[in-house]
Amino acid sequence: MIKKPFQIGHRIQFILSVLSLVLIALAVLPVFLDGTPWPVHARNYLETNGAGESGARNLVSAIYLGYRAFDTLGETIVLLVAVTGTIGILTKAGAVLMQDSSKNQHLSGSAFALPGEKRKSNYMRTHLLETVTGKLGPVVLLFGFYVMLYGHLSPGGGFQGGVVVASGIVFLALGSSSLTTSGIIRPEILSRIEALAFLMLILVSISGILLGKGFLDNPMGTSSIIPAGFIILLNIIIGLKVGAGIGFMCIVMLGKE
Repeated sequence: MIKKPFQIGHRIQFILSVLSLVLIALAVLPVFLDGTPWPVHARNYLETNGAGESGARNLVSAIYLGYRAFDTLGETIVLLVAVTGTIGILTKAGAVLMQDSSKNQHLSGSAFALPGEKRKSNYMRTHLLETVTGKLGPVVLLFGFYVMLYGHLSPGGGFQGGVVVASGIVFLALGSSSLTTSGIIRPEILSRIEALAFLMLILVSISGILLGKGFLDNPMGTSSIIPAGFIILLNIIIGLKVGAGIGFMCIVMLGKE
């Protein structure tokens, strides 16, 4: 009996998966067998001094916006490059950012689509999808800003809040009949917000140098009225950067037409 090609392919895939798991286990096993104790100096230092030196009760925010702020700056640059690369790839694939024209009088605002895949805005949607996403969008946006603003006190911050904000932007886009229903879902507006947020991040980063401190140092200090004011400001800027960047990518990949 001759086995079908897909059965052979399935067995090969299964064997490769097992081999991959075995290799991962062999690579991780020495970590658990090693008797060297885990380093605890940095952990103990942050636990003792993190809140006092940064003003943030949430030590995660204190770390990624204070002690490891250079890493955070690098992550925002990676996101900026990712957005630029995504738009470049879509453009090379034949996608175009279209504006209003006499040929598309039923459209309003900008759209991003691939030739041959153009369709009416609501063609693949149901009224249920539009109604639910349209109602949930503002709620998700509000929750995203809450996560962004209170990241110094509770789990959250700029990156987490920015992703939630981007989800709200996508919900609003899915629940609207055109990209002009709300300015926050227009690609040109989102791209400007992202660029402005990145510029603000650079200006805030060098503000410490202008005040006699170091790059990305807290120019406000922790003795001000709001000890975590610098971290709150960074969370807002990063949240806008992440929310606008991811929202922009989702909007242009969804396409309006």
